[in-house]
Amino acid sequence: MSGRQRMLGNEFDAVDYFVNEPGRPPAPPEKLGLYLASGLTQAGLADRLDTLLGGLQAVLDETVPAPMRPAEIGHAVLGRATGGGAWRGDRTRQWIAATLRAGEVESLGITYRAGRDPADRFWHLELQALPDDPAAVLLVSVTPSDHLWPPGDLDAVADRLVRLAESWVAPLELRSAAVTLDRVAVGASPWEQWYAMRVNEMAPIGHDHLRGYYWWNLLTAGQLAKLGGPDALRRAVAAAGFTVGVPAGARTAIVVRDPRPVTAFDDGALARMKDLLAPALYPRPYELYDGYPLRIVKDPGTAFRRVPAGRPRPLLMTADELREGRLHP
Repeated sequence: MSGRQRMLGNEFDAVDYFVNEPGRPPAPPEKLGLYLASGLTQAGLADRLDTLLGGLQAVLDETVPAPMRPAEIGHAVLGRATGGGAWRGDRTRQWIAATLRAGEVESLGITYRAGRDPADRFWHLELQALPDDPAAVLLVSVTPSDHLWPPGDLDAVADRLVRLAESWVAPLELRSAAVTLDRVAVGASPWEQWYAMRVNEMAPIGHDHLRGYYWWNLLTAGQLAKLGGPDALRRAVAAAGFTVGVPAGARTAIVVRDPRPVTAFDDGALARMKDLLAPALYPRPYELYDGYPLRIVKDPGTAFRRVPAGRPRPLLMTADELREGRLHP
């Protein structure tokens, strides 16, 4: 233990240590992710289930040559064991609708696959909810396998995801939405991964806070109020070099985006987007993220102390523990 460094956990560059550990596989490619917060109740979503599933199917039909259909379902339901299995057509759809109407879903995953696909490509829908807090938003993510779309198609597919999200603003009562190109994960947005925001923390505040800052961002009344209102936001957006739009049929929502394609959204634009949308982000202190790099702008004074590859992982401490000489458990 004497040879291991001691440092504040939020100062340790865990990403650098993670990717340079001996034997670590190369980082996976960046992929397109869609992250939503819906103001519907679970029963309300049951009534619009065809809108949700039909929208996903339309995107796949237009962007993937191989026919892809729902293939698997996984679920966590209040008071029951976690389960899952093969998609059984309308029988499965009816079970989902009935469980949503009962307000018992904690998580629900639907995976779309192509039959006999040697590349094992998929597209995954994940719903996370708090059955005991009906006022909380429903958190939705839509994320692909590696190489679902070839690199040359990413800009066109991103634009198609934008149209999908905009078509859902009214029927799904979206409170926020985002499209990003990153090392996306099922469930948690890149920002939620970085700040270790769990569903029980994010869902209750999702009416008024964004799930991060990205290439394309949809905001509604709660976030707009934190940003000084639509007129102030429009002025700030123009000064930052971005554009503002209003989705058709959704007058209470505003889109803030980089006008360039998603593959051109560079680190400078990312930093400007963070500065622009910061008042609508929950003020979560950074603690530690241990994984492959994400498209995140680090908070000042965090994740900057590097430990060379091959050396022991440092002993991480909180500020109080550092003062008292105690190690982080």
